[in-house]
Amino acid sequence: MRIVGARVDLICLALVGVVVALGCSPHRTSILSPLNEQLRLHPGMQVEDVYKLVHQGAFGNEHLVTDESEARRYLLAELESVQADSSEQLVEVLNPNGTVVRVNLRPFKARGLDPQRLVESMLASAKAIHPDRDAFEGWWQRIVDAAGRGGLPWSADALRAFAAAKKADGYPAIHHSDVYVAKYAPAYRVLTSLEASKVIKSGSDAPK
Repeated sequence: MRIVGARVDLICLALVGVVVALGCSPHRTSILSPLNEQLRLHPGMQVEDVYKLVHQGAFGNEHLVTDESEARRYLLAELESVQADSSEQLVEVLNPNGTVVRVNLRPFKARGLDPQRLVESMLASAKAIHPDRDAFEGWWQRIVDAAGRGGLPWSADALRAFAAAKKADGYPAIHHSDVYVAKYAPAYRVLTSLEASKVIKSGSDAPK
């Protein structure tokens, strides 16, 4: 079963790779696709969680790995503490071009994937993702516009005000909202889609 699951996830990531290979620019494609997928998975998302989604898609995870030894220790400790859950989606796409994803730790653990491979991929992703402020601002404006048309569960004014406050602080990384944490207990790492494919392949040699 682990092999079958890994193959399905690799197919999904291969489809993401097609988008990247076509040269789709993050400034020409829509953030609404990953956002709507997040709303399907996490309908209790607050404005803070929207910001975190777009921030991770544009800026990556470098803020979490300023100390590689500590980042490694913390990840392995978190993996030890979470309950395995094969019903949770393993990979969630974070940006329009599919280059940055979340790998959820509970399904990762349920599939028996390699923790050391995940550590290596987390560190490699921190170096590979180049923060893109222009992409962030373009994606955020697209979300504000959609909210203004009534297509999202947040007001355009609330989204605009939240981003303006964060812009004044240099667009810092933030935590998920208390509501999101209570409902979904997020446990994941942000990786490039390339590194995520390596993580998934780490379980492909497991016995049937």
